[in-house]
Amino acid sequence: MKKNLVALAVAAAFVVPGVAFASTSNNEDTGPVVYGYAQITGASQFGTSTNGSPAGSSGLVFGANRIRLGFKGEAVPGVTYNIMAGWDNAAITGNTGVPGGNLLNDGLGSGGNASILDAWLNYAPVPFAQLEVGKFKLPVGNEYVNTEGNELPFVFRSMAQSLVPGRSAGAMIHGKDVLDDVTGTGVGYAVGIADDSSLDAYNAYNWSENGAMPFGSGQSGYLNGSGNYIAFARLNYDFMGPLLKAEVSGSRMSLGSTPNGNPVAPNGLSRSSIYTWNVGMHGGMMGIHYAASYTNMTTGRSFAAGPVGAMNSNGMLATDWNVGLGVNLHQMMLTPSWLDVEPAVRFDSFSINNHNGYDAKLDNTTVGLNYYVNSNNPHAAEVQLNYIIPSARQGKFGTGTPGGVFGANDAPINGMAYNTLMLQFQAGF
Repeated sequence: MKKNLVALAVAAAFVVPGVAFASTSNNEDTGPVVYGYAQITGASQFGTSTNGSPAGSSGLVFGANRIRLGFKGEAVPGVTYNIMAGWDNAAITGNTGVPGGNLLNDGLGSGGNASILDAWLNYAPVPFAQLEVGKFKLPVGNEYVNTEGNELPFVFRSMAQSLVPGRSAGAMIHGKDVLDDVTGTGVGYAVGIADDSSLDAYNAYNWSENGAMPFGSGQSGYLNGSGNYIAFARLNYDFMGPLLKAEVSGSRMSLGSTPNGNPVAPNGLSRSSIYTWNVGMHGGMMGIHYAASYTNMTTGRSFAAGPVGAMNSNGMLATDWNVGLGVNLHQMMLTPSWLDVEPAVRFDSFSINNHNGYDAKLDNTTVGLNYYVNSNNPHAAEVQLNYIIPSARQGKFGTGTPGGVFGANDAPINGMAYNTLMLQFQAGF
């Protein structure tokens, strides 16, 4: 008995202080929560064989549009984190470099990339003044920012993704519901800077692949950068909750001189700035969902008709506008819960004025049907069917990378140059 009492006293001497410390510790971790989803896509295009290229023949292709796995949680009260990895197989690379290839690519691609998409920490002492640092989506663009990849009403985003900076590493101050009141009306904002490289390939901000924006030399790339940054800002307004959400956002990337002081990079790329601004709105009620946006990108550089990759300072203007509408029949109480279907339609118009005679335009009309397996958790398991009809195909698109002048085989991100049928299965947790 005495031995048991002694053992109990010794155990209490260690356990009780530990319990007391744990109950008052500021290092409490409420996570992480594991989440993820996979989108398996099958697609086929029609009419591509008319260009006479073997690479342009029609055929069925299978791929994973998105595979995502992430961890998120709250390190301590007011400090949250999110780390998400992804593999996106539907890289919009098309048939570039193939002799006699498509004037506009098939939009499906054959490559893929795996990387850490998000890795950020958010410090929120108060809701209206939060600090987010790390790698995250820069808050520019209506659809790109407001709609997660597993909640899109269509398989692909709009072509406006070509004109926004995408994800990058940086810091921003942001807030939401700054003027919130009983009606649900609120104002949110974000402002910050990010590194001058972007994860998303083939958009207007990602020129690092051709060596135009080198990292600094010296001790380390982490200690001596290029000196070029993306500045961005966003202002959003919510009216009566889900009925109307509007936003205006913009970004600017200023490119200075190359390390040798030459205002033009060795490959002929002009070092002028890029500007993007976007206005958009989305919302809905009683099963009706809508979205509309306009995106404008301008730069003081444009593709020249001279040597491969050459550019000049004549300037370029690119725009995208799109409108979409979805009608959920179950939410409108027109179908039972086991038949949760949503017809949807979107019109998307993308154009480039290159000031060199290399203008280009592409319109896409997408007709879709979404089926949600469980109406209580619609995005955990769903099937999407899209048929994309291109129109107003004028001119040629190109990325300006070495190996081809403007007007190579590339279409804008998410752009379809030929009639395309897509079927996508999604599951997530």
